[in-house]
Amino acid sequence: MDDWDYRKFYQLAEVAEMYFIKKMQQAEIAVKLNVSRSLVSRMISEAQERGVVSISINHFFKRSEELENELCSRFGIETAGVLVLPGEMPDEDIRKQLGRLTADLVYEELSEGSILGITFGTSLKDAVAALSYKSPKYISCVQLAGSMGAAESAFDAHELVHLLSSAWSCGSVFLHAPLMVNSEEIRRHLFENRSNSLNAEMCRKMNVAIVGLSSYDIKSRPALFTGGHVTAEELAGMRNHGIIGDVGTFSINAEGHFVDVKSMTKMIGLDEKGWKKVDSRYGLAFGEAKVNIIRAALSGGWLNRFVTDEQTAKLILGNGSL
Repeated sequence: MDDWDYRKFYQLAEVAEMYFIKKMQQAEIAVKLNVSRSLVSRMISEAQERGVVSISINHFFKRSEELENELCSRFGIETAGVLVLPGEMPDEDIRKQLGRLTADLVYEELSEGSILGITFGTSLKDAVAALSYKSPKYISCVQLAGSMGAAESAFDAHELVHLLSSAWSCGSVFLHAPLMVNSEEIRRHLFENRSNSLNAEMCRKMNVAIVGLSSYDIKSRPALFTGGHVTAEELAGMRNHGIIGDVGTFSINAEGHFVDVKSMTKMIGLDEKGWKKVDSRYGLAFGEAKVNIIRAALSGGWLNRFVTDEQTAKLILGNGSL
């Protein structure tokens, strides 16, 4: 940092302290520093943008220890987070709350040098967003699956890795490829690319991963369908062959067994055996439409940490009504 930057950051910190800590009005600060009120306003905004000011909001969660213990016992997972909601909430708000709880749990596991893998999904978007607001940790983020394209850019794996690595100024390793390609030969060729081979290497070394769960029921509008990667007929065909959905892009049946779909060559940096060697494999999902894929993912050992809400947990365990 040169002398000009040092003076600039010093001034931003002084203004921020007067405004946020001493509770001075912008007009008061302007008089004290003999500058315009508009300049004070710009300096406050810049202090926030440059990370001089960190705002922390503590969300409090009520969790069901009974249901968490039952999920761990039934499926042999190490950690369960079951959120008790304060009342009826729209799905968007439930996703945000589950994302915040997931972020808290993941954050506790991350330490200097950790490698965090991220796939895609609407619930994952909220978890990664919640993580990005926390104090940075010196980790590396790796994109676990190829990009879905512009149609689903808001929760695309590339965008989520970029979001967290930008917020934390940490390392990132992207997968420069689409989510699906036409053949295994093309997949192998893409992984011969230097950056993609590094991605595969980082995937093998990662110790924490967060993945989404997708049901192949057309009514739940899975990302593969909404992103234009498969047709409704192809989804129906897969379900006729016993495939009920995917976890972290791995297609599985109702028993949780991996099913290799030859017509769906997916770009992911490790195989199913490598995936199950990852120390902490987080999944988050909720809702009646996800119950079967959740059960399958937990039964098949794809996840060892799982976050959901109270009602969904009861359905998974058979304690609620479908």
